Amino acid sequence: MAVDYIVVGAGSAGCAVAAGLAAEPDTSVLLLEAGPRDRDPRVRVPAAASALWFGKLDWNYRTEPQSQLEGRRDTWPRGRVLGGSSSINAMMHVRGMDVDYDQWAAGGATGWDAATMTRLFRRIEDDERGPAEHRGVGGPLRVEHLRDPRPLTRSFLAACGELGIPEVEDYHVEPDGCGMTMVNQRRGRRWSAADAFLDGLGSGPGSSLQVRTGVEVQRVAIEDGRAIGVDVLVGGQRRFARAEREVVVAAGAVATPPLLQRSGVGPADELRSLGIDVVVDAPQVGENLQDHVVAGMVAGTADGSLYGADRDPRQLVEWVRHRRGPLTSNLAEAIAFVRSREGEVAPDIELLAIPAPMKDHARVRYPRHGIAIGAILLRPRSRGRIRLASIAPSAPPIIDPRTFTDPEGDDLDRLADGLHTVQRLLTETSALGGRLEELIDPPAPLTDRAAHIAHVRRTAQTMYHPVGTARMGSDASAVVDPQLRVVGVQGLRVADASVMPTLIRGHTNAPSIAIGVRAAELISDRVAAATG
Repeated sequence: MAVDYIVVGAGSAGCAVAAGLAAEPDTSVLLLEAGPRDRDPRVRVPAAASALWFGKLDWNYRTEPQSQLEGRRDTWPRGRVLGGSSSINAMMHVRGMDVDYDQWAAGGATGWDAATMTRLFRRIEDDERGPAEHRGVGGPLRVEHLRDPRPLTRSFLAACGELGIPEVEDYHVEPDGCGMTMVNQRRGRRWSAADAFLDGLGSGPGSSLQVRTGVEVQRVAIEDGRAIGVDVLVGGQRRFARAEREVVVAAGAVATPPLLQRSGVGPADELRSLGIDVVVDAPQVGENLQDHVVAGMVAGTADGSLYGADRDPRQLVEWVRHRRGPLTSNLAEAIAFVRSREGEVAPDIELLAIPAPMKDHARVRYPRHGIAIGAILLRPRSRGRIRLASIAPSAPPIIDPRTFTDPEGDDLDRLADGLHTVQRLLTETSALGGRLEELIDPPAPLTDRAAHIAHVRRTAQTMYHPVGTARMGSDASAVVDPQLRVVGVQGLRVADASVMPTLIRGHTNAPSIAIGVRAAELISDRVAAATG
């Protein structure tokens, strides 16, 4: 088959770019997703998010053993379903800070400054708080307050106030402070990128947009320096789909580099060692991997948490009938941004409160009421990489985040500072500390710096925000240019979190969607210029 555009990956960015291109007149778009349709009913129930991890809707990636984490391997959930990770994530609408995007532009990602990103956010948002200079209404992505946050979440915010962290009305305007998490939900149910951009669009024969699930893209076919389509596997059968104009890769920061490498775009020596013909020697494909790392503490309380809600049939009835109750929780109900050092240009630590005693990606759940509070390192200096394990597309990539390997040891030091703040919230405040019955993990307060660092090494895990593995820039080593075009290949772009030059001080769903929207703009502008 032949279409104008092929988009690989129906995640946060892929849904946005496909919808944007399909809106152009006389344009045909094929959106390909390896996973199934988003018909699992748990996708809609916000509090069921962690139940979707490590199952059939999750790629369930694992990292290499991390020397600075006691040799542990971490697990990286990534959505393998229509909507991608936006269909299994915690629905947190945390866009990042202006300084992040201005630094992108200053570093060579021309046209990706704070003003541009704010325009994109305003375009995509439908914020229930109403229009403002910095936020939008009427867009496809619904943004709402949590409907029924737990009492312990209120206690967390009050405890932050006791430590001098003020509660703010909008953390995108006042980043130094705490607040309830704004979520991508519509009346108490998840609102994924598929809900936002694909619902209402026809996808059958004759439609400008065709959505195909269960399609595994093997490689981008490149002839004479131009992307002409993709080789795919459908039901065990090999097929080819032709793109008359462009191929847009939106497979995410983990899956995009292996796809480019299998297509001949990557480090030449590594590609040759795997028997792959080199199309473009691009050493930075798969490099520059960055991720938010979180470490925290778990404590028990007498009441006030989510404990028992998932086993209470009355709560399911409440959600089904009214979209109310604890099943509307996104788990991570409140956040705070703080600075671990004086003189920081912006917060470098995020605090996150989950009103449930759990750890290890929610695989460990303690049978009682309680709270888990994490500290997240927002601007890590460590850099990792993603490589091909084999030429076989079914082989998972080699993921080595190289956590806490920055030469100065700054990453570990800052996260230990963040963990100290977590402990203060749990032990030195009346609003939260006064409600505690016990510390669970650690079982007693950490008494010195060495103990804080040891706890971080033992418990730190991904916060699910990998970026940077197909870095955007204007320099010779950039993988894509500021128009998201893969350097050295015509008709091929990347539009997902892999193009982010550096991690933002926020979460990656909203900016990934913005990247998808911007990609459609850039492509449409090029087509208009060529035909105008």
